[in-house]
Amino acid sequence: MARKVEIKKTVFNRKEFDGVIDSKFRFFVEPEPVTDPDTVQELFRLYDKLYALIPIEGEEQTHQYLVERSSELYKIDVQLESIQPLLDEIASLRTQNLEGNRRILELEMQLANGGEINFSDGEQMALLRTQLDTANQAIASLETANTLANQATTQAQSAATAAAEAAATAAQAATEQASTQQAATANASANGKYVKEVVDLFNKKNTEYYHAKRLLSESKYYNNAFRRRNNNWNYGYHGFLNGVQKYSWLVEDTGDRSYQGKYRFRMLFDNLDDARRLTMAYITTNLETAGYKADEIIGAVESLGNFRGNVRMRLIEYRDSEKDPKAGYNIVT
Repeated sequence: MARKVEIKKTVFNRKEFDGVIDSKFRFFVEPEPVTDPDTVQELFRLYDKLYALIPIEGEEQTHQYLVERSSELYKIDVQLESIQPLLDEIASLRTQNLEGNRRILELEMQLANGGEINFSDGEQMALLRTQLDTANQAIASLETANTLANQATTQAQSAATAAAEAAATAAQAATEQASTQQAATANASANGKYVKEVVDLFNKKNTEYYHAKRLLSESKYYNNAFRRRNNNWNYGYHGFLNGVQKYSWLVEDTGDRSYQGKYRFRMLFDNLDDARRLTMAYITTNLETAGYKADEIIGAVESLGNFRGNVRMRLIEYRDSEKDPKAGYNIVT
């Protein structure tokens, strides 16, 4: 005895499909991390290549600018080298001072003990005092110069540290920007894919989207489908019956078959603008139900020339981040 086998077909719309089927591409190896192509080696490679093309003088992007920026770091070592001779000279003068003071002390003790000193010793003592005063003045000048040099070195080191921190911050920002651009490029690629899908829906002949596009683009399709006679709908006109089939969202079938079907259909619009508003509401709702995002719908309509300029669309965003943006539209009357 034959058995009855039921075959059921499960169909998902785009949003359900993405939730049920894992369509992500899988790698057999881990993808390489994003690396910053801006390196020191790359800098000097470009510098050697463009050396002759770089302007010599100028505030930016010149050899003068490179020398001044590099000197902020390089001058630190030069300043440190210039400080050391000052320190050595100060130490030498202090040694001389110590020796002179020792000699003067010996002569003063000799006098204090009742001794005598000859003219040569007295002359030597006066000369030593003069030399001590001169050495002390030189030490004071050298110490002032050393203080100024230390201040300049500290300032240069602070500037170098700040420059290094700024360079590190800039490098990190550049890496983050590169990652953001890659993510934006990936999103734009995915968005472009779905925009094309919507455009293809409108261009596929003998479909609701195709008829909607024609109604929104040219008034002749509306006139041919919904022709009136004596200000009444021409139910006997074959174009009207075709219009009912093509633009079903604009007509309500009441089911009334009396008077040869004169009251069977109820028009949901009064004029072309009304018909176009209902059409935009219908296709927008259907596309959103199918899982397409508002910006994808707007992108597709813009790709189609806004239906010959008869429709204006914009993205409606909400303060509540959990609410998805909506596609807003206006009919150009």
